[in-house]
Amino acid sequence: MNIMKYNFYSFALVLLFLMSCKTSSSSTSAQKAEEIFSLNTTSCMGPCPVFELSLYGDKSLVFNGKENTEVSGKHEVVLTDEQFEALLGIIESADWLSLDNEYKTNMMDLPTQKFTYNRKGISKNVSRYGAGPESIANMSDTILTFVQEQVFNK
Repeated sequence: MNIMKYNFYSFALVLLFLMSCKTSSSSTSAQKAEEIFSLNTTSCMGPCPVFELSLYGDKSLVFNGKENTEVSGKHEVVLTDEQFEALLGIIESADWLSLDNEYKTNMMDLPTQKFTYNRKGISKNVSRYGAGPESIANMSDTILTFVQEQVFNK
C-alpha cells in the first residue's frame, strides 16, 4: 500500500512540474512579438554608423546606436501606426524574394550590413558588403535617418 501511495505522489509531482514548465514557456513566448525585420551594421575605418535595429509585429522598435549615430545606446519604443507603416514601406521597397543571400565586393574598409526579413510568408537573410541591388544599397542609411528624425526627433 505504501509503494502505491508513493508512486501516486511521485507521478502527481512530476505531472505538476511538467504542467508548470509548459505554462511558463507558453506565457513567455506569448509576451514576445515576432520579429519582422532586423538590421545590423558593422564599423569601418571612417565614420560609418554602427547600430542594431529590430522591428516587431506589435510595432515595437529596438534600436541600439553603437557608433556614429545621433541616438546612442539601446532604446525601445512603440511606434505610432503612421511610423510603423512608413518604416514598413521603406523595408518592403526591397523585393526580398529576388535578393541573393550575400552580396560582396573586393573593396576594402566597408561596413557589412545584415538584413533579416520575416513577413508575409517570406523569411530572408541578406548580407551586404559594398554590393547589391539598389533596393537595399541605401536602405541602411534611409532606415537610420528615419529612426533618428521621425522616431527619436534628432
